[in-house]
Amino acid sequence: MVNQRGMQKIEFYTSLHEIKELYSSGYVVLKILYEEMKKRRGWEMSYWSFCKYAKEELPLKKTVKYVVEKETPKVETHDDSPVIARADFGGGARFNPHTAGIDPSRIL
Repeated sequence: MVNQRGMQKIEFYTSLHEIKELYSSGYVVLKILYEEMKKRRGWEMSYWSFCKYAKEELPLKKTVKYVVEKETPKVETHDDSPVIARADFGGGARFNPHTAGIDPSRIL
């Protein structure tokens, strides 16, 4: 019966009422539903074609992809606390904590 173009669609839609009854009675796995209909109706359509039409007509569960966003740590600033800055050691001289407070104009 599936020799002509479009016959798979006709096979599916002529059995749609029966497919919906089976689906509502518990045949929710498409492969099992396909095998049952193939036995009952003698279908020659492929499983791929059945899935194509079933996804259009049956109320299948949709897959939902959840995206979890990472929260950035919140920095709390207090007005009475000292400001802490990170030292930049990239290009200049190295930081020496023993000579940091020396005024260069006072050196002999």
